[in-house]
This record gives sequence, C-alpha cells and structure tokens, in this order.
Amino acid sequence: MDYEHIQCHGEGLTLPRGFAERMRSMLGDDFPAFCDSYAKDIHPSLRVNTLKLSAEELREAAPFVGEVIPWQRNGFYYASDGETRPGKHPLHEAGAYYIQEASAMVSAAVLDARPGERVLDLCAAPGGKSTQIAAAMMGEGLLISNEPIPNRAKVLAENLERMGVVNAIAVNAYPDQLSKCWPDYFDAILVDAPCSGEGVVRKD
Repeated sequence: MDYEHIQCHGEGLTLPRGFAERMRSMLGDDFPAFCDSYAKDIHPSLRVNTLKLSAEELREAAPFVGEVIPWQRNGFYYASDGETRPGKHPLHEAGAYYIQEASAMVSAAVLDARPGERVLDLCAAPGGKSTQIAAAMMGEGLLISNEPIPNRAKVLAENLERMGVVNAIAVNAYPDQLSKCWPDYFDAILVDAPCSGEGVVRKD
C-alpha cells in the first residue's frame, strides 16, 4: 500500500496516501488540526448494561470505571494503564457492560428508543448500538437487530444473549427483504451504515 509520511507535533505519523490526500482536500486549512488529533491521548470507554445492574453498582464492583460520558449517562471512560483490561474482566463476560467508543454511543442516544416501541437496527453487528437501544427499551417492545453478513450476525446474536436482551430478534437479511416483511412497521430505524474503517487508524 502507498503511504504518506506526515509530521505531527514533531513525531512521524504514517497514513495511507489516498486517505491523507482526501482528508486534506476536504478539510483545507483545518487539515493540520486533523493531523494533530492523532497525537492526542485515546480515552477508552464502556457502557453499563442497565438490564443487569445500575451504574452505581458497576462503580462499586469495577474500580477502573471513571468519568461519565456527557452524552450518555450510562457511558464511562475507564482507566487505561496497561494493567487494567476490562475486556478480560468477569463482569464483561457476564454482560455487565459493553466496551464501546464514546462516539459510537451518540446515534443510539439520539434515537432515544422508548419502552414499548418497535425498533429496527438495520446494520447491527457486533451489537453495541443494539444493546444500547435494548437497555433504553427496558425489555418492553420489540427490537429487530439485523446484520446482512452471516458470520457477523452470529456475533451479534451472541452479544445480545450475553447482555441479557429479552425483547430482541437477531436476523440476517438485506434491507429489501426486511421491507417486504415489515412495511410501515417500525417506530424508529437506526442505520449505522458500514464504513471504510478509517476511523480506527488512530487506534490501530
């Protein structure tokens, strides 16, 4: 792959050339600020699964839980000191929380699903937004969590089960198939369309 070398805060930063050129053309004078963002600390985050316990209960059981995320009252930043590994903690395996980027919590928060509604998560795998929606619905109503790719649909179903979601159905279909089954059916539809993956360049 062709790479471009970009200097950021005096440190070498390597980005794919096509990605860098596209961002430069889109951002213009703001492109240096975009580059500078790669030098900033990453703040890992998680979301409490309120279907199983409260935020206060998780705080008591998991000392690594830190500050609340402003746009998601059940979302928290957590300590990332190299020794803390929330993904390997028994509470994670028990579905007490879901490790999720703070920015990824925005769309489901804006959707603001309510108990008793009928909601479709159209591109749901691996399940972060679906489990966030399910928590907001508090076990009431119907959540259809769809993933067109079969192996990703399996992961989605596993995460719904781990998080204790009882009012969701994991399905494996394309939108045109769903529209034939459920025309004018849903109160809300979340479409977090598959992306390029460029957002994880900084993390990886």
